[in-house]
Amino acid sequence: MAEQADQEATAAASEATANAGDAAGTGSDTSNEWFQAIQTGCGFIGKKVGMTRMPDGDFLAAVTLIKLEPQKITAVRTQAKNGYNAIQIGYYPKRPVRLTKPIIGQLRKAGLEDNFARFKEFRIAQPVDDQCIGKDLTISMVEDALADVKLLDVQGITKGRGFQGAIKRWGSKTGRSTHGSRFHRRPGSLGQRAAPGRVFKNRKQPGQMGGVKRTVQNMRVLAIDKELNVIAVCGSVPANKGSYLVISPAVKHRKLTG
Repeated sequence: MAEQADQEATAAASEATANAGDAAGTGSDTSNEWFQAIQTGCGFIGKKVGMTRMPDGDFLAAVTLIKLEPQKITAVRTQAKNGYNAIQIGYYPKRPVRLTKPIIGQLRKAGLEDNFARFKEFRIAQPVDDQCIGKDLTISMVEDALADVKLLDVQGITKGRGFQGAIKRWGSKTGRSTHGSRFHRRPGSLGQRAAPGRVFKNRKQPGQMGGVKRTVQNMRVLAIDKELNVIAVCGSVPANKGSYLVISPAVKHRKLTG
């Protein structure tokens, strides 16, 4: 009886070890898929925390702090089914009552219980397995993937400035500030006379300023803080504090080195 009990205990321990090894292998596969996806152009979502100064060699550099937001893979696009390879990432969770039924149906069909309100697709060079749907992106995965990628492209929505004149909107030169000039902050001449009798397109005139999507390229990664889930990049990014940003490996740098 004792020998039989020892054999059963040994078999149970072996099975537990095998299961642990399978679980570890699955985690590493997921990390590898994220690593390959980011290396081939897939990005991730972050939130702008603010700006500060950090030592960069012998100087103090102005850096932007970007916090990695909770996000998961919600869908996988393949060349055979969709005509292109891509990964869809879901972020910005909300209460279910704040979501539409089509979005909830899409998430439940993918086997996700999360209630993401926003989605972003990233084109990738090589397809990934559907088993990565529902996997989280952690700061450790980002650090491993960015080990060889030192430059990033950061995309965001610029600060809205409202309706502005041509001086502030386009940086046009002002007139004389002396008394009686009658030309201070006017846009200047806009067109000709009877011919052509209209104002040409793309004329720099007063209008709505800011609130548009812009991308800053080739931003250098200065530091990554695992405890705070924060990435520090040199320079400023186009967004308000608390706004979401799309971060991806630099396209031009990837073309030059690839």
